[in-house]
Amino acid sequence: MSKTDLKKKGVELPEELVIKIITRLPPKSIFRFKLVCRDWKLLMESSFFIDIYSKSNWSILHGSYRCTTSFLEEVELNLHGKTRNWSFTSDVIRKYTQNNVKIKEIWVVACADGLVLLCVLEEDMTKRYYIGNPMLSQWIQLSSPPYLAQYHSFVDSGLVIRKHNSAILGYKVIRIYSEDMTSIIRTWSWTFQIYSSDTGEWSVQHVSCPGLYELPYSKCNPVSLNGKLHWFDDMYSRRIIVHDFFSYDDKIRELPLPVLMKSTQHESSHNKIICTTSQGCFVLIEAELIEEVKSYNVRVWRLESDSWNWEKAWEINMACVELGVKCVPMAINYFDMDIIYLWDLDHKCYIACNLRTHTKTYGTRRHGAPCKEDSLCLDSYWYGLQFVPSLQVIPT
Repeated sequence: MSKTDLKKKGVELPEELVIKIITRLPPKSIFRFKLVCRDWKLLMESSFFIDIYSKSNWSILHGSYRCTTSFLEEVELNLHGKTRNWSFTSDVIRKYTQNNVKIKEIWVVACADGLVLLCVLEEDMTKRYYIGNPMLSQWIQLSSPPYLAQYHSFVDSGLVIRKHNSAILGYKVIRIYSEDMTSIIRTWSWTFQIYSSDTGEWSVQHVSCPGLYELPYSKCNPVSLNGKLHWFDDMYSRRIIVHDFFSYDDKIRELPLPVLMKSTQHESSHNKIICTTSQGCFVLIEAELIEEVKSYNVRVWRLESDSWNWEKAWEINMACVELGVKCVPMAINYFDMDIIYLWDLDHKCYIACNLRTHTKTYGTRRHGAPCKEDSLCLDSYWYGLQFVPSLQVIPT
């Protein structure tokens, strides 16, 4: 019975109650209910509904997970007694099984605005790309990219999305190429091979980068935000490299790191830098181990996209909230920059710490063998893919 039918019978459900009921339903049901009546369609397309649904379901994923037959494993926060296993790969694997084609490897290249880019390596070494929305089990196979014989190698670099009023209008898949290593002449440019949903074709784009012919160490895992890819380069001059793939700019932008951050000497193997996004901003998390207090000093820097200036969102020594060296910073909340997530090495669980209230929430404890998070959390640079569920249909 629709909301309109209830009104005719004199029954009026509060909108807040309707939202609470609908957000508990499976994604496919939510998508179908948009067709029930105009009121429900407007409700489920409202930013208020999407915010509530997304905030209760978003996940942090391993940055380069590869598999053959299993689902993609996520780094589950599980802080509220509720987990969701997104079957990122099962739908694609099912298609291959039906066609009797064997898969050698399958992995997640990137996540952006609820869409996921998968790469499948078939047994004959053919590489194919799929763009999908796991919420709706909608997957589209991209056309095969043309072979560029003049380049030495390439890396599947990322996925960027074009949006308007929260609606996805288009996307681009990015591969970055290296020139022939035997070449003596440096072109001082980067070469991107780009698939555009607007044309359904691959194209080649050259962008100039004076003094920047070496690709950044983290070229294979940039952070996607507002149609831009952000690379963190710590190999040479310590900088952020940004390119907007939906603009007509043919130059790559170089940004120095925050002054205080740039002067920090990472002498300890426990120090780490995390690149991520929160509240619509590109964010750097700098976690420095302070031996005297056996805890981490954490700085969070936010990049203002309008001015391209850094702003320090906050700084805290985790000893102030009684979290020691065994509680390693891992991420911040996608929607709230004041909430930081840490992995507890002793108790094998996640901790969410609200820096406004200094309150802590503990997740479900893991038992048995060492967890993947144990090794991931100690990496010097960590790019956890953030998946925020979307009810948007993939543009075709």
